[in-house]
Amino acid sequence: MRKSIGLLAVAAALVVGCGKDKVEVIEGVKIQIHEHDDKAQKLKDGDIITFNLVIRNGADSVLQDTRKEGQPGKGMVQAPQGAPGTFKGTFENGLRLLSVGDSATILVPIDSLIKTVQAPLPPFLKPGTDLKYSVRILKVQSKGEFEKEMEAQAAVAKKNAAKQIAQEPAMIAAYIAKTGKTFQKTASGLQYSIEKSGTGASPKMGETWVVNYRGTFLNGKEFDKGSAAEMPLGQMIPGFNEALTLMQAGGKATFVIPSPIAYGDQPRGPIPANSVLVFELEVLSKK
Repeated sequence: MRKSIGLLAVAAALVVGCGKDKVEVIEGVKIQIHEHDDKAQKLKDGDIITFNLVIRNGADSVLQDTRKEGQPGKGMVQAPQGAPGTFKGTFENGLRLLSVGDSATILVPIDSLIKTVQAPLPPFLKPGTDLKYSVRILKVQSKGEFEKEMEAQAAVAKKNAAKQIAQEPAMIAAYIAKTGKTFQKTASGLQYSIEKSGTGASPKMGETWVVNYRGTFLNGKEFDKGSAAEMPLGQMIPGFNEALTLMQAGGKATFVIPSPIAYGDQPRGPIPANSVLVFELEVLSKK
């Protein structure tokens, strides 16, 4: 009798295991559920969710991974569009099938995207394949809870930014002393050292000039560089615009741009918020 009960338990486990990771179509969504808890909080329209997300194409090439980016995704659960003929198998509709803690892969057919997106798709998205969204729901909040959390985070960020900005003059002074170069300071706080004087007229706002440049932080870590890059004055950060107006064709200089005239409290790609930037510039010519 005990042996029979044991065999039944094994069989039941095998049945459950076979159902896991099976690709299903639920409410028009093609989905593969990896982990699901029926007792967990269900997602509902208007909820703000925090999630980890990995997006892959049909060849399993990773197009995005929030874990590597160091920042989970956030979004609002929205009611599906009810218009006749509307494609139901979207990533957003797939989220509505999940609960807090769930893990799943939502597969969106490229052929369906071709019909709904009014633009050519990139070559790495092949017809006949699926765009795969592997998602894990980390947290769910009401709109009010989310806004309260954002306000608290903004207050902390503002406090930290004020502290960091207060330290900038000493940090810049230490960097300049270490270079051994002679710097001058403009009214905006921009510091510059002209290593080679150029000739002719200086760049003016509204003009485009061709330059070689290298951008680093005060610690010397490089975040960007370019050769024969076209720079439209007036469309860049204030400190960089001003820096170019202090040069001439053929000139070389180093500029230290304080955060208020760089990107300020807005992070930009590899550049954290409230970063002091250093640029080595060589002006080649006016376009």
